[in-house]
Amino acid sequence: MKFYMMTDLEGVAGVYQWETREDDSLENHERRCRQRIWLAEEVSAAVDGLYAGGATEVIVNDGHGAGYTIDLDYLDPRAVIIHGQQRPFWLPFLDETCAATGLVGAHAKAGTEGANLYHTMSLGIRDWQFNGISLGEMGLQAAIAGHYDVPFALCTGDAHACKEAEELIPGVATAPVKYGTSRLSALSCSREEACNRIRAAAEQAMNVIDDIEPFKLESPVHFRDERVEPTFDEEDPGQFTVIDAHTREMEADDIIDLMYKIYNYPRDWRPLNFQPAWLRQDS
Repeated sequence: MKFYMMTDLEGVAGVYQWETREDDSLENHERRCRQRIWLAEEVSAAVDGLYAGGATEVIVNDGHGAGYTIDLDYLDPRAVIIHGQQRPFWLPFLDETCAATGLVGAHAKAGTEGANLYHTMSLGIRDWQFNGISLGEMGLQAAIAGHYDVPFALCTGDAHACKEAEELIPGVATAPVKYGTSRLSALSCSREEACNRIRAAAEQAMNVIDDIEPFKLESPVHFRDERVEPTFDEEDPGQFTVIDAHTREMEADDIIDLMYKIYNYPRDWRPLNFQPAWLRQDS
């Protein structure tokens, strides 16, 4: 059984402030190095729990920022990892061959009062709505998975994000490892406790896969993009309909078509049709 794990940094226990890659101070370098290890530990705990629950393959998407946030020296060797920038799709290799998907290091969506480091994709976005449903990054991942009939089964991170997941996807396994007290503060578990919670939730996720309905958006998908600052020009709308300087809308055939339209991914990209030995799980 193949599990597709998306990861982020803002929901990791111990992380409470924005990562600033432009800061070249020694203090920032040391903090970022430690956070990369913390993320790798939480991902590894999830991988361990997923295998204990019956997974035979785990694909990990290093989804934060530069796409190289997980310290590979601390990553469970059973995982394979997607990393780097200029990707052909936001969630490459998430398709109908996956048994389930989930998110480690989750933060709440934009506008979630009290949540730590809440946002949706970027700080400039006030809200993203799909067919009138407000979704953050977690919801978007669930909708893309649902397009392929794949359930979203696991969410770990800020308690606000876990609550968001539970309200959107009944039955999802969650592991709150910190409790946001403001956008820039949180109450975190110890590293050991966080990993223990994540490992247990990941094993539980494998046991509830068949009980979770994939999250699906009806077609066509109507997308509404609201920004904090005035951003859009009615005279140059591109593929969108500009409602006002803060708001634009678009309609697409389905969620996959919408992602291509928003981000201009290459529609002709396909993964090579082979599976290296280090990707196979024969045992």
